[in-house]
Amino acid sequence: MLALATVTLDDKAREMYTLALTGEPLRVAAPGDGAWRALGVAMTEGRTVPPLPARPDQRVPPTAALVCRPARALADLAANGPGTERDLGADQSHTSVVLGETLLLKAYRRLQPGLNPDLEMTAFLSEEAEFPAVPRLAGYAEVVLQRGEPTTVAMLEEFVADGADAFESIVGMLVGWLTSPGEVSLEYATEIVADLGTLTAGLHAAVQDAHGLRDMAPREATRAEVREWAAAAHRHLGAALDVATGDAGMLLRDLASRIAEAISVIDALPTAPEVIRAHGDYHLGQVLIAPDGFRIVDFEGEPSSSPDARRAHRPALRDVASMLRSLDHVARSAARRAEAANGGPLADVGLDLDAWIARGRE
Repeated sequence: MLALATVTLDDKAREMYTLALTGEPLRVAAPGDGAWRALGVAMTEGRTVPPLPARPDQRVPPTAALVCRPARALADLAANGPGTERDLGADQSHTSVVLGETLLLKAYRRLQPGLNPDLEMTAFLSEEAEFPAVPRLAGYAEVVLQRGEPTTVAMLEEFVADGADAFESIVGMLVGWLTSPGEVSLEYATEIVADLGTLTAGLHAAVQDAHGLRDMAPREATRAEVREWAAAAHRHLGAALDVATGDAGMLLRDLASRIAEAISVIDALPTAPEVIRAHGDYHLGQVLIAPDGFRIVDFEGEPSSSPDARRAHRPALRDVASMLRSLDHVARSAARRAEAANGGPLADVGLDLDAWIARGRE
């Protein structure tokens, strides 16, 4: 059974969450109980499921329905339907269950009205743009109310069985190079970064052709959007100055005037930049490394943002900047892990991490 629970918070705000229930008496289903597989089966069979009424009365028509639909890649991915279910085993903002080792069911825990950008972007990139570096869409489920817009509940997509988390993979490579005897050339060590650059360019090229879909079409940014970018950047700088402490805080305060000067350039741009439907939360944790190449996943955007903000057009450079920040994070993490494995600072390192980061930015 799929339940939608509305929670009233202390500030009187109301939020809706998805729960899978099973057993007698009812309890929250765990991966392996079969409840999420049942939802996957409903998608593959294209079912429309009416709600369970509080008081059964044939005279009262249903006010909502769970609409489940397959996508065209389903026949290639699971011709005989979803197999047995297991937990993906990853800490995520949604529930992820593997079905038959070929499908991944993603159920969104916190629901917001409207089309989830994860479903929208996955459908567009895999079906319209035929971009190979995303998992193929296999199906979806949405709640359709008598009043209001449909709300995405879950998505079924291709499971990248041999996909490894890019962040952890690159950390492992960097730790190995840092602790290995001899030196690793920058050219060799940054090949993965160049490949990520090519991947990102391919993603942004794929959304340049909207294939007749108005919501996907690139456009010029409005002056109001440009002004808000600058204002938001100043707010973020101020918030960072308020909370940064220690050496990081000292460095940030030393750089604050230069950062503020750079931000002011945004508001003075002579021409409006192009904005596109970019990823929105792009970092190494959203990239899988598979034997046949990369896969970009999780187009949901920042879960705490509003649906409109997560589906907003944005400059492609925002994705680029987010990935560059992630490369900096992965290098710092590798340095800490290498020192921990060594039991202290490394006397000799096989790779200059600062040079690796600098080369990655070029």
